[in-house]
Amino acid sequence: MENYSPCRVSCLCILFSFLLSFIPAHAAEKHSAVAFLPFTVNASKDMSYLRDGLGEMLASRLSAEAGVVAVDKKIVNAALGAGGKVDPNQVEALAGKMGADYLLYGSVTSLGGGMSFDARVYSTATKSSETFYATAVKEGDVMTAIDNLAWSVLEKTFGKKRPGGGAAPQAAVADAELGALQTAHPDRTFRASAGLGNSSLLWSEGSSQFFKTRNVPLSLEGMSIGDVDGDGLLEVVMADREKVIVYKLNAGRLVEFAQIKPLARYKIHAVNVADLNGNGKAEIYISAADSTMPGSMGVEWNGKEFATLFDDARYYIRPVKVPGLGVVLAGQKAGPEGVAISGPIYILSQEGSQLVGGERLPVPAGVNIFDFAFADLDGDGEWEVVVIDKWNKLLVMKQSGKVLWKSEERYGATKRFIGGMSAIQMTQQTGPSRGVTKMADGGTTDILFEKTYIPSRILVTDVDGDGVDDIIINANTPTWTSLVRSSQIFESGTMIGMKWNGVGLQELWRTRKIGGYVVDYDARSHHLPLKDGVEQLYVGVVAQGNFGDVLTADESMLLVYPLQFKAPEK
Repeated sequence: MENYSPCRVSCLCILFSFLLSFIPAHAAEKHSAVAFLPFTVNASKDMSYLRDGLGEMLASRLSAEAGVVAVDKKIVNAALGAGGKVDPNQVEALAGKMGADYLLYGSVTSLGGGMSFDARVYSTATKSSETFYATAVKEGDVMTAIDNLAWSVLEKTFGKKRPGGGAAPQAAVADAELGALQTAHPDRTFRASAGLGNSSLLWSEGSSQFFKTRNVPLSLEGMSIGDVDGDGLLEVVMADREKVIVYKLNAGRLVEFAQIKPLARYKIHAVNVADLNGNGKAEIYISAADSTMPGSMGVEWNGKEFATLFDDARYYIRPVKVPGLGVVLAGQKAGPEGVAISGPIYILSQEGSQLVGGERLPVPAGVNIFDFAFADLDGDGEWEVVVIDKWNKLLVMKQSGKVLWKSEERYGATKRFIGGMSAIQMTQQTGPSRGVTKMADGGTTDILFEKTYIPSRILVTDVDGDGVDDIIINANTPTWTSLVRSSQIFESGTMIGMKWNGVGLQELWRTRKIGGYVVDYDARSHHLPLKDGVEQLYVGVVAQGNFGDVLTADESMLLVYPLQFKAPEK
């Protein structure tokens, strides 16, 4: 991260701790034992000095203000073991090993030129955790952010009052923190000379910022938004490979509402939300597969829990907006002879608990269900097909397959995939395209050798309100060559808005660089009417650490961008 000098911040940390050593500790009824665990550092550059340094600073502040006693560092390291990582499911056992009344741990994330601090405090008395959050926009704000984080813990956990006034209401603190980590508006790269004449746009004042939620312990595989419980508010649906978690978004916090788990044999690769039955509660559609076949699932909230609509379905699935039909559930099957996915894409209907394929979607041959979107890019009433090909080039095509335009840049690259073995592994098998593996019951099954990577979604929405579809898409920046796809690391990404200029898609705007791997995103307009004219773009990001941490990244965040454009004054 360009703005933070490790040497300078380290010196500030030492000075901060040194000054605190001269502050007399307040008398406390009980000197609570607190284990300050190493913080996870999610940053593309070396910021490892914060791993232990942040805990030491918090220990100094809590000791000075609340009289807590820090558990000896040797005891902490011995309890954590060689890996030195904190398993949130083992905090009670860790506290017991360390003889601690509280465990304090968390993460530091580099994001958009700023830093965010997420902390958790586990209490052995209540057997529960509280979360705390602070942000720094620039180097000069780091110590203030850490001080705010420390006082949040002191106020809520130890009942201490911040000097200069009482504790601020929690919601007010959260709102203030949301405003702290902001970015300038997407760069205005579009001009009237681009060929769109009066459709030229200006970014509106006052809507040029984003906010970041607190990190959640999830290695994100897909996300979507929608009103799943019918209360008129959008929920955030996030999935890793094993489960789907539904969150309420409350003052910048993702608060868990419910979990859904498909059959254990299937791994999730996509999740979508849509109210296809029109009952006011959006269903959740989970596309999942093992190494041989899809096993997808649909659920709906029944007032108490998520009830299964169908499961173990032999289709890869997602809702698709189809010209003349509206949003339908579409599906595609696994292909023959080692092909993970191929063949026609069907409009699906549900008969009992089964999915049945009906009419075929009019898409060009070779396009998979996750690769495309329909859009009327020029406003002539005829829909084009926008496609991401296997090289992550963006194409605009006629339904007949005629290519109208192809990008030079790459878009929508991800690490998500379906299928089993790679082409290299395939060459080690005795057969031309399939291998054999043993199942738990002693039987065998064919393995589809070929991995098929799933690109990010292509969002189609009329952001500027001119009646013509716009495209929103992401671009992840890899650190390794795309030839080594399975080992590729995405250190940063960006969101891009595009519009048809008569001969091709041209960039209208882009966000500043997002530190981390942009996995998935969704738009408010797909789920609720934009009565206030403000689009909201929800972006799911996996926090990336250094090389050793990236392959096991287990923290994700949500960024929310308000998108509001206006026509220039005449």
